[in-house]
Amino acid sequence: MNYYLDLFSPETYEAFTRSAQDISGFRVRHESLASRVQPGDRLVCYMTKLSRWFGVLEVTSAYFKDSAPIFYPSDDPFIVRFRVKPVAWLPKEKAIPIKDERVWNTLSFTKDVEPNSPRWTGKLRNSLNQLNESDGRFLEELILSQIDGSETSP
Repeated sequence: MNYYLDLFSPETYEAFTRSAQDISGFRVRHESLASRVQPGDRLVCYMTKLSRWFGVLEVTSAYFKDSAPIFYPSDDPFIVRFRVKPVAWLPKEKAIPIKDERVWNTLSFTKDVEPNSPRWTGKLRNSLNQLNESDGRFLEELILSQIDGSETSP
C-alpha cells in the first residue's frame, strides 16, 4: 500500500462531502501520475487555502476517465477518476492544521523547516504526489484519532 496526496479546495471538499463519496477526481494533467496508483493505496486529503488535513480515501479501482459532472455542475475538470471508499472524512472544524506542532514536527517535508518558510510547500503543490510511508501512516492515524474525539484540533 502506498500513500498519495489528494488536494481539495474548500469548494471541492464541499462537493465531495455532498456526493456519494465514492469517486475522487483529478485533472487530465495528472493522468500519468494516476497510472501509478493501485487499488488498496490510500489518498491522504489536504485542503488548500485552509492548510488542513482532513481525510483518507482507499482506492478501490484503477483510474478511469469520465466527464460526467460531480465536482462542478458543468465542465467538471476532474475527469481522471478513481473509485474510492472513505477511511476517514472529517468535518472542517476537526481538520488538522499542517502547522499543528504534532504534524509539523513529524512530517518528513516540514520537520526541519521554519513554519514561515515556503520550502515545505513543494510537496503540496500537486495531487497524487507520493507521500513517504511514515508520513502517510502518521497522517492516517492522526486523522482517524479525530473521529473518535481522542484528539481535538486547535
